[in-house]
Amino acid sequence: MFGSYKKKIEAYCEEAGIEVPIGFDRHSPGRYVAIDLDSNPPKLVATTWSNAQDAVHYMISLAAGRKTMVLDFLQRRELTFNGKDGLVPGKVF
Repeated sequence: MFGSYKKKIEAYCEEAGIEVPIGFDRHSPGRYVAIDLDSNPPKLVATTWSNAQDAVHYMISLAAGRKTMVLDFLQRRELTFNGKDGLVPGKVF
């Protein structure tokens, strides 16, 4: 299943003009990804996550103060960090 995430993530990024970092290939990608929208062009965060809590931890600790988009590639939904402890499902992509 991880291989299918890799292909889907890379295809989405190519289509949307999002830069994929060199380190993206180091680990099997999980379903949750973050995109740093403060970068120019926007850049995929090299680490992905299998569960929402790990993605939330990233939003709290490492992405604090940065404009970041989180995507769920299993449900094909944009997610919004609620500012506390969770991700709220948004529109389908």
